[in-house]
Amino acid sequence: MLKKEKISKIKILSDEWFDSRLGKFTSSEIHFICSDKFLTTGFLSYVYRKVGEVLTGKSGKGEIDTEATRWGAYHEADAIKKLAKHLGLDYMVCQQLITETGSRFGSTPDGIIVNRESADKLQYDVTPAEIKCPPTYANYIGLALCETPQDLKKEDKIYYWQVLDQMDNCDSLNGYFGAYHPEFMQGNMRIIEFRKMQEVGIERSSYNGEEKTTEIKFPIAKDLAFLKERKKMAVELFDEVKEKLILLGKY
Repeated sequence: MLKKEKISKIKILSDEWFDSRLGKFTSSEIHFICSDKFLTTGFLSYVYRKVGEVLTGKSGKGEIDTEATRWGAYHEADAIKKLAKHLGLDYMVCQQLITETGSRFGSTPDGIIVNRESADKLQYDVTPAEIKCPPTYANYIGLALCETPQDLKKEDKIYYWQVLDQMDNCDSLNGYFGAYHPEFMQGNMRIIEFRKMQEVGIERSSYNGEEKTTEIKFPIAKDLAFLKERKKMAVELFDEVKEKLILLGKY
């Protein structure tokens, strides 16, 4: 369950929001540490950037402002409302930074569904939700044709790992991914539910011209365990690199 103290009241994209994310591994970029091979160039660059943010107090990545990001931001609120309506919800917590003091991780899901409150009133059972509104028809259709989390993993691993990391940060058993395009008169939204204890996933591979189909038991639970291990490795490397730089001193 999600501790209430981890739910901030910081407004997204505010100066405080950017400052609170300095040096933290966030869901939107967690894919950098989730490649099949360990210590890839992307993994190292991401860790180095986060160390640099801590030692400088400045973000190592400029804010991205493109026509595509503006399109997504503009239509996101409508997409969240449609997701809530589809799920029969009257209320959803939107775009709140989830983190805690001393943590090396943070996440800002587009929506958080509060299922119930714990008996001690200190935690919530929640389900995070992430919405994407790609402006191009090709990118939207690619996402819209995904029916399962495993389909999404093949289509766009960045979004797949983003949802899993939101589930991990919120200590949730479930999560949602939505793709939305307002200009489609039909088929303008796809909603995919992630369930940690989903029983079977299908993995297809080809060898010597023959296609092989393998059933994977609890694929999301398996990937969540993999994610947790990689996050542990990232923090260990972060601490090691930071300590070495500190020992260099200042000239």
